[in-house]
Amino acid sequence: MKVLPLLLLIPFIAVACVRKGGNSDSSAETTEDEQEYASLSWPAIARLRAGENPIWFEFGQDGPCLIETAAAASLAPYVPWPHARYITAMAIWNGFLVMAVNRDGFLVFGPAGESPGATELLLCRSAADGLWDPYTTESFFIWEGKPAVLLYRNNFFGEFTAPTPDPRVYTLDFSSPVPVGAYVPALEIFPSNGSWETELLRRGPDGLWYYRVKEKAQGRNATAYFRTDDLNVEGRKISFGEWMNSDRGENTEDIPDNLAILFERVLGFFPGIKIKLKTVSPDFEGQRVFTIGSTSAIAENTALIYAYCQNVPESLALAILPDGMGFILTGDEWEAISFSLPAIPEGFAYTGVAVLGNVVIAAWEEQREAGVGAAGFMVMAMVF
Repeated sequence: MKVLPLLLLIPFIAVACVRKGGNSDSSAETTEDEQEYASLSWPAIARLRAGENPIWFEFGQDGPCLIETAAAASLAPYVPWPHARYITAMAIWNGFLVMAVNRDGFLVFGPAGESPGATELLLCRSAADGLWDPYTTESFFIWEGKPAVLLYRNNFFGEFTAPTPDPRVYTLDFSSPVPVGAYVPALEIFPSNGSWETELLRRGPDGLWYYRVKEKAQGRNATAYFRTDDLNVEGRKISFGEWMNSDRGENTEDIPDNLAILFERVLGFFPGIKIKLKTVSPDFEGQRVFTIGSTSAIAENTALIYAYCQNVPESLALAILPDGMGFILTGDEWEAISFSLPAIPEGFAYTGVAVLGNVVIAAWEEQREAGVGAAGFMVMAMVF
């Protein structure tokens, strides 16, 4: 397997990763970063420059902190996934890479230089002093042109520790340093002071919105499912089977051309399985999931792969497996080339990938069944 010089990354220039009561991991100042992003209001916490070595961050209670490698992460006790800090999802939005972090807030990567192929990024964080901390942020979507999350209480692994979130939805806003509450009519079919709570929202393979609402009251635990073509309109109640089918992923005819060509080359490595391709692209509104491969594969033979694709400034498609093995296809070479992201320890997995400028950003987690230990992200420059 060929390992590309692909993710060349970063002699670090400035990082303000500060734990409360602790010291900064960087000796450089962040004043210039903050001035560059002053018009956006989001606090800039780090300035990253690409180089040959990856930059690693892990999540703490006060945001991301710089570490030497994933193996050096603080291996805290495993926490059930609804209550752990990890990257829920990511999307390209207005030239920025936006990540939703469970129990925390939004992370935003933006170019620090003027060149579109630059390997220098600013990292900003939009969070509100523990506001999301008691809640699960599983759903990440675009609402009224802004990245948004739906907060809910997950009591599967324990008792409630907070009231029903009100508002339920928060968006990333250019003019606010912290997430802004929003009202989404379809998700407000039951009042926030009642016993029913909207938990999960997703776009189905048919382009419609599907959402789950659950009763959370003493001795009652009913669940209802709804579908709508417009989040400004209350949905129609649907069956559990229709809800389950909404998680199938889009069909192969909807997949972007360069990603389809990449997987024509790659499927030979995975005979007889079905692949769910979780994909980020500047051409998408939010994140999309495609299902490709064997139509006869059973659930145990379904693999989750993470992908990124773009058409400008050049055609690019890449995909990674949880262990970091990957394949890439560029406009200059219509042949799938294998590569590998930096190695991560046993029990760890990559859980998402995106490209911004000439830089690759990949999410990672320490996993055990339904538990998450350490989690964070890795940044590397990409050279073809």
